[in-house]
Amino acid sequence: MSQVFGTARRPAYMVTRTDQQGRPISLDRRPPEGNSVLFTGTPGMGKSLELDRAQQYAQQNGWTCIRVDASPREPLENRFVRAVSEDLGGLRKRHGFFALRKLKRTLRDLTQRNRTQQNGAELRFGVAPVQAVVKKQWEAPGRDGVGSTLNQLADNLGELAAKKRQPVMLMVDNLDVASERDLAALTELSAHLERSGQPVYLIGAGGEMAATRLMAASGGMSGVGTGVASRFDLRECTPLADDELRPAVTEPLRRAGIPYQPEAVDNLLKAANGNPSRLRDLADSAVRLAQPPYGITADVAKHATAQVNDRSRVFYQAAWNNCSDAEKDLLAKVAVRGPRGLAMPSETQAAGPGRWQEVDNARQGLVARGMLRESGQRVNLADPGLQEWVETRVGQSAAHAGVALPGTPAPAINQPPAPGAAVPTVAQGTGRHRQTNTTATRQVGNTTFTVNT
Repeated sequence: MSQVFGTARRPAYMVTRTDQQGRPISLDRRPPEGNSVLFTGTPGMGKSLELDRAQQYAQQNGWTCIRVDASPREPLENRFVRAVSEDLGGLRKRHGFFALRKLKRTLRDLTQRNRTQQNGAELRFGVAPVQAVVKKQWEAPGRDGVGSTLNQLADNLGELAAKKRQPVMLMVDNLDVASERDLAALTELSAHLERSGQPVYLIGAGGEMAATRLMAASGGMSGVGTGVASRFDLRECTPLADDELRPAVTEPLRRAGIPYQPEAVDNLLKAANGNPSRLRDLADSAVRLAQPPYGITADVAKHATAQVNDRSRVFYQAAWNNCSDAEKDLLAKVAVRGPRGLAMPSETQAAGPGRWQEVDNARQGLVARGMLRESGQRVNLADPGLQEWVETRVGQSAAHAGVALPGTPAPAINQPPAPGAAVPTVAQGTGRHRQTNTTATRQVGNTTFTVNT
């Protein structure tokens, strides 16, 4: 039962994503028109899965595919040199022993160059002969400039590909952790591939800020300028509509012979809020809770959602702990407004001349990490489970402090209303939001917000 829906990297049902023109964004049917493609999106939206699909397509057609993950500790150049070296056996089968002589010579030269390129510093404390010595070593920049190693590897692989008339795919995942130098090397490689016209494709995947960071790196380090936007074919892995995601639940259930109520599927889709990874967790829990002969009922879907939210509390807490004070303030303000979300223009204006940029930076950071989702000029919490968790936390924090701004007649959140008074919107422990016509001011720590009452 646990494999009814597959895994994040091997889903039982593959959703076909499309762009605004209705064209599929996946690279599992034909190569891209340009040399460089960048998949972007928040965590859990399937960027790595898109690289998997492209890699499988390349392998099915006998193309060379070299894939690495970016790392904050090791340069991409080193990772690509090692990956190509490890794939020499497969390259030899495709191109023959003698065709690889130039590539092997290049790999040997690059390996020796990388080994010798180290910077170091030494500090000595004390007076001879008794001294304390502190040494530090780090990777030195390439002598031939940013991206020279990647360009050289791409040229050698491109020459082999041209002889066979079979393209090469160079793939980089997890660009969120890449250094500025690595990003500059990728932008230089992208420009180099465009100039050379060789059959080599650069396919990358990163978060919401990946394209912005690439542009900043290209302008600041490689001298390529801001041509990133025109060279890279940007393909966004955005939240999916319920109609797009529905078959990802119903088709595997049908194949497994598990009955379900349409209302139950609707409830799971609502709890997933367009996130395929969260939907898979919800559906897996529902299958484990389902009882024959009834299958997945609306009640089962409700309990499955509660189960997933309960398991996620530790992740919600960790995400909250990693937020800055400004990000926590913004999350609290968005949460207490419920599904309506928060209008950012009014929020940044209310912050005042000295703080609007801090609020906007908080918005960008939370969107990039997938905690907030933008819809026009409003932001909402992307995960309904996190929405409820923050609502509850804000309510509990206010209740614990007994907080209401001095001079306001509004009761504390955990106090029963006086006769005739309005009922607070956020109740302790309920995590629910109800819209009414009056408002009251609340303050939690540094956060001041208005809730409907």
